[in-house]
Amino acid sequence: MSDPIIVFDKVTKSYDGTTQVVKSLDFAVERGEFVTLLGPSGSGKTTTLMMLAGFEDPSGGTITFDGRPLNNVPAHRRGIGVVFQNYALFPHMSVAANLSFPMEMQSVSRAEREERVRGALDMVKLGHLADRRPTQLSGGQQQRVALARALVFRPKLVLMDEPLGALDKQLREHMQLEIKHIHEQLGVTVVYVTHDQGEALTMSNRVAVFHHGRIQQLAPPNEIYEKPANAFVASFIGENNRLDGSIVARDGAQCRLRLSDGSEVRAIAGTDLPVGAQAVLALRPEKVLIGPAAAGENRFDAVIEELIYYGDHTRLRLRVGGSDSFTARLTFRDGLPALQRGERIPVGWATADCLALGPEET
Repeated sequence: MSDPIIVFDKVTKSYDGTTQVVKSLDFAVERGEFVTLLGPSGSGKTTTLMMLAGFEDPSGGTITFDGRPLNNVPAHRRGIGVVFQNYALFPHMSVAANLSFPMEMQSVSRAEREERVRGALDMVKLGHLADRRPTQLSGGQQQRVALARALVFRPKLVLMDEPLGALDKQLREHMQLEIKHIHEQLGVTVVYVTHDQGEALTMSNRVAVFHHGRIQQLAPPNEIYEKPANAFVASFIGENNRLDGSIVARDGAQCRLRLSDGSEVRAIAGTDLPVGAQAVLALRPEKVLIGPAAAGENRFDAVIEELIYYGDHTRLRLRVGGSDSFTARLTFRDGLPALQRGERIPVGWATADCLALGPEET
């Protein structure tokens, strides 16, 4: 890290003194970065954000923000903007008053408050609605107001906890790009919590994948998707075929994996797995080749269990390698003949496209 603004040093959190919901977190966020904390419910991501915001206290370790430890610093003195899923706007106040109120508490002059409010509302394209009340706005407009309120006092850090969770799909995708563009425009540091994988991949400079209270991998989105650190990351991010087996041979970066049905697959060893170790084959559905293209080292006969039409592609559920839930994704550009349920077809994939991975950290 060239200029970390946030540092977690051996941070833990337990609510009952026994079970740790966050386990020895060690990571840093660089100034101006957009880092997303991603994971299923109960993985520790929201607790991590709440400790950074000051709404929860760590049970152990130190959180440093902009060079100073945050232990014992109350939330209202941290100078951090926070955006929640439920907006938390005052319904009896106008949009402008909602933005002005936090600055009144900081004794900012009226003239400066008015200037900042105008600038923040123009940034989220809501200057024309300054006099309306939150109940007169759509969900997307209310979320923009909440974002503007978090930015109006020009914080160095903005925290966002599932801010788009209440929006419909189309508006959610639009707001993802809006937030991304505002981040790029301002250069403010953002730590964002979501359980939506697509959202994390779309918006972030780096993604921290949480599970069992630990960060399983912290890396740029393309690395998270193409080079998952373990079987959990591979399964949680996007679609993934998982076949269980064991390592029977190693040859540099490549290995041979024996699957549960006795067949063998050549794969890239994604972790330092020795011969004899249990491993998981991870393969993205779009990497599976069907028909004449299924040539090379990893070639199998498969039975079509189901065909599912998605408009821009068709998904095949196949029985292969000891699994009856193996999937392949086919676009109409593939030029394949009509396929039928129950039909036996050749499938294959390149060694470079599949990984042999170990389990997640626990």
